[in-house]
Amino acid sequence: MKLNSQCTKKLDETEASSTNNYTDDRKNEDMEHPFVIFHQNIQGLKNKVNELLLSVYPVKPQLICLSEHHLKNDEINTLHIPSYNLSANYSRTSLKCGGVCMFIHNDIQFTNIYLHKHNKEQDLEITAIKIKFSTKYIIVICIYRAPSGDMDYSLCHIEKILNDLYKLKTEFILCADLTVHFLERNTNQTRLQNVLNTFNLHGTVHFPTRITNIITKAIDIILLDETNSYIIKPHINGLSDHDAQTLKLELGRLPTTESRNKYHLYKNINELFIMEFKYLLSWELWEDVFNSSDVNIMFKFF
Repeated sequence: MKLNSQCTKKLDETEASSTNNYTDDRKNEDMEHPFVIFHQNIQGLKNKVNELLLSVYPVKPQLICLSEHHLKNDEINTLHIPSYNLSANYSRTSLKCGGVCMFIHNDIQFTNIYLHKHNKEQDLEITAIKIKFSTKYIIVICIYRAPSGDMDYSLCHIEKILNDLYKLKTEFILCADLTVHFLERNTNQTRLQNVLNTFNLHGTVHFPTRITNIITKAIDIILLDETNSYIIKPHINGLSDHDAQTLKLELGRLPTTESRNKYHLYKNINELFIMEFKYLLSWELWEDVFNSSDVNIMFKFF
């Protein structure tokens, strides 16, 4: 079953470069039951877990969606991210790199949705979970398509998956890097939007997510039902040449197994870390510290 396409709305075509404030605020910050999603093409997760945790700590997301984790199944299944459980994953078996995964806060109940038959390396790498809220179900889908991937295959299977999963009182949230630039009209963007419109899915990312000396594009996107109130912001953490996005939205109360937002952060102190710390100290200016004879003032400047 598909929703009436007449109820759909086109993506906002406002150029992200026209404003320095990239926050899209569809409701004030005062949400009664905020649900926060963090999404990024991480370009290799293995050696970035601590940095990723430190990066997301201020926003405390309940769900972390990552593409291009570059890990095999056995590697990601043994990867430990404190306070989170691996809720869904797809890893390549033939080619290197790629892959998509989701980590959910360990106090949230969820159901994994099996989509393995649709996965095809480079063309469509996809995984999904379902979360029950007080008045509805939310299906979160994480998607990656390589630049050389077959767009026809991607669109065909995304549409089929959405058709198969659609039910009353069920909404979709798509976190995707389909290598489609959403800040300008192009053939792939139009084709993809036509599919998304059928399911009342609205693009929320109106700021660039990949900025280099050569390109400025929004290829990392989060899409959801346009009736939802949300706040989305860019999240620049330097872990990839794709900037992350944090989406905060009101979905209602959800069942939990224990208190939420308990975090334990660890830093691996090794020789490399010590060398980096000494290097950073070598660039520090000490005049303000030693210009005072008061120990408390010196400590404050330090």
